[in-house]
Amino acid sequence: MGGFFTPDPPPPSPPPPPVIVTDPEAEAAQARQDAIARNRRGLAGTIATSETGLLQPSQGVGKSLLGE
Repeated sequence: MGGFFTPDPPPPSPPPPPVIVTDPEAEAAQARQDAIARNRRGLAGTIATSETGLLQPSQGVGKSLLGE
């Protein structure tokens, strides 16, 4: 506690960041799992609309031509 004429003490230094140890085998296993999941999605995973869009047959309601 500093007085009126003495400077305040400097704030304490922040603690060092924690050391993160990664397992190369775990990273490789996660990469394999991600690749398997990506391959399972296939073509349906690349369509940018929901399942109610292009994958369902149209009901004939709405526009059928661009600009109509």
